[in-house]
Amino acid sequence: MILCLTFLPTGGCVMLLNLSAGSSQRDQPEMRTMEKFYRRRQTPLDVPSRHLDQCEWIVLFIRPMKLKVGSIANYSFERDAMGDEDCLFLNVFAPANKTKLPVLFWIHGGGYGQDWAANYDFSTMAKTVGNGFVTVIIQYRLGAFGFASSAEIGHFGIPNAGIQDMRFALEWVRDHIHLFGGDPSRVTIAGESAGGGGVMLMTMANDGSDQASLFQRAIVSSPYLPTQWRHDDMQPSQAYYDLAARTGCLETTITQNGSVFNCLQSVESNILQNASAFVSMGTRWGQWAFLPVTDGKLITERPTKQLSKARVNGLAILAGNNANEGTLFVPPDVQTRDDFLARIRLNYPLLTEENITTIMRLYEVEEIPPMESLYSTNGLTPPHATSLSGVASGWLQAAYNLYAEATFVCPAMFLADAFSNRSEPSLPAKQAWRYQYSPPPAFHDDDLDVLMKSVQGTNDTDGADESTGFRIAFQSIWGRFIIDGDPTLHEDTVSSVRQTGEDISAAQKSQWLPWGTKSSSLNNSDHSMLNLNLTRPMGGMTDFQIVDGFSWEGGRGDRCKIWADLGPWVPA
Repeated sequence: MILCLTFLPTGGCVMLLNLSAGSSQRDQPEMRTMEKFYRRRQTPLDVPSRHLDQCEWIVLFIRPMKLKVGSIANYSFERDAMGDEDCLFLNVFAPANKTKLPVLFWIHGGGYGQDWAANYDFSTMAKTVGNGFVTVIIQYRLGAFGFASSAEIGHFGIPNAGIQDMRFALEWVRDHIHLFGGDPSRVTIAGESAGGGGVMLMTMANDGSDQASLFQRAIVSSPYLPTQWRHDDMQPSQAYYDLAARTGCLETTITQNGSVFNCLQSVESNILQNASAFVSMGTRWGQWAFLPVTDGKLITERPTKQLSKARVNGLAILAGNNANEGTLFVPPDVQTRDDFLARIRLNYPLLTEENITTIMRLYEVEEIPPMESLYSTNGLTPPHATSLSGVASGWLQAAYNLYAEATFVCPAMFLADAFSNRSEPSLPAKQAWRYQYSPPPAFHDDDLDVLMKSVQGTNDTDGADESTGFRIAFQSIWGRFIIDGDPTLHEDTVSSVRQTGEDISAAQKSQWLPWGTKSSSLNNSDHSMLNLNLTRPMGGMTDFQIVDGFSWEGGRGDRCKIWADLGPWVPA
């Protein structure tokens, strides 16, 4: 039996409590669903100010319930907006009759502009590790609702409202998860893409002074760090005033001598939603208009600056990325050196010519025609992902790889460095582990498919057809980290998979060392990384390997060091 809760933690509200017994929307047997709704009476740009105990509780009749769907979407050009303006809710999945279980707190991705909590189900992963944890899946405000920013919002409202939502949900878990069998002292926050970026920002919150008060562990999959401007910089301010123009608030403000903020508060949610979508459509290829900012309060510094000082909340992190992260975010018309340079200047307008010269020294490729034979690199010997992959070669692949490293891969490394106390050994002991998900094509978010579907692989066909052993191993890596704070696999898991003819022993403690621990098998390198791959792309056997994550793909660590140095100009 599993318990499920949905709630909306917003201020100025009436709370409705539904208790029901029956089947869930996924038709799992013996599912009991508990659903709590907070109906708020605030405008979308306000940040919640009241707490749970200030809400009125009303018990409703018993009937089967479906999970809440999601936040009001960033993209919808319908008269009736997709999603719900009352979007601050979470779903809790808990094994019945158990107590003091560790907690997985999931933050979904989607560029901070789309997606919703109901798309995610970790019940298969929980089952793989004996239903040993409670799962909490949250929703937060998206697009302009959660991430519009300007000097006006800094004065009248609160920037990073979507990040504040994440934090408020963590406070709810701290105070109430024990009612559902969870242990608030064993919380792992996790997320992919923008969700991973949200996890990164939670580790940075309040300059790292929270320590382990809200969570103890973190998992990031492809943590998203595109650019992070100050809340009143020109770029976020321009998006804010573009939003105002789309809603008629810019003209109204000029004629009536009022504030844009006050006008936006009075605009209907579907109009704001469509305006948010139009503004985001006007951004660069694969980018979003409304993103987290350095607000000087909750988020006090740029990530590259704060992480280099190892000032982070939490005690341990599991940081992963995929082999081909950049393909969704770069247009396919990058074919020449000039195209490549133009893309750099467009994405990072603050870079100086000296900065660009430095980047070109790292990413320069030979002027060769596209290769007829494309294949995935092995990461160890040439050719490397800097110029070749299973989907592109030459300058297009260089552009894919640059975006992947600057935006997803290096942020994972920055977080691992921060938790390894590499920069500040005098700080409290923390630990980090690194991995790469490599089964071709290993595009952005392909790894989630493996984490959430049956270990037999019968309920989905997206991405590579990973073996049963691969699925068990990958789900167990995440599951063991949630339960034990250590992702390395136990001997019983390795032996069980070995019976299928597959070897996953590289994921054991004796081989997969924490990031920052010298490894004799890697010539005393302290950048031990687990590469998760298959012997062939479709239906292959597991091919797990411990590699040097710094020298990987022709010196990825050196390139990430340069991106850290370029933080003020990215900015990131």
